[in-house]
Amino acid sequence: MNRNVIILLVAILIVLAIFTYNFYSYRAQKLEITQINRVYESFLDKQVLGTDVMSVINKAVSSNEKNQVQKDEKGKYIDNGTNSIQIEVKFQELDKVVSMEAISGQGYNEFVYNFGAASFKCTKIEYHTGTGSIRYMYFEQI
Repeated sequence: MNRNVIILLVAILIVLAIFTYNFYSYRAQKLEITQINRVYESFLDKQVLGTDVMSVINKAVSSNEKNQVQKDEKGKYIDNGTNSIQIEVKFQELDKVVSMEAISGQGYNEFVYNFGAASFKCTKIEYHTGTGSIRYMYFEQI
């Protein structure tokens, strides 16, 4: 009888330990997503310089590379539904929207030389539905 009680208590402790570990891991992941989102959200509806836009693009590219986000045949990052980030920029003199991959492909120095002092505004942010992390940002030159 005592042996069955001890086995039951050990099983309950193991289940409780697993539950506690999963709960704290989930909380830590949510906190990390919140901190990352806060950095990107600081640009929403604010006027920023082209150098700031390039910094956000570099951060998004680094994040996608770190998270091993796949690219399509055109070299654009594919939305993975969890932690991929896509940024698009609308320039005043162009009719089309330019992706972050095209901008970073031209190089940091080229963008800063042409648009470093230009003003931009982030007018749209979208989130991944499953994780709540930022999925998409849209900047417009103003």
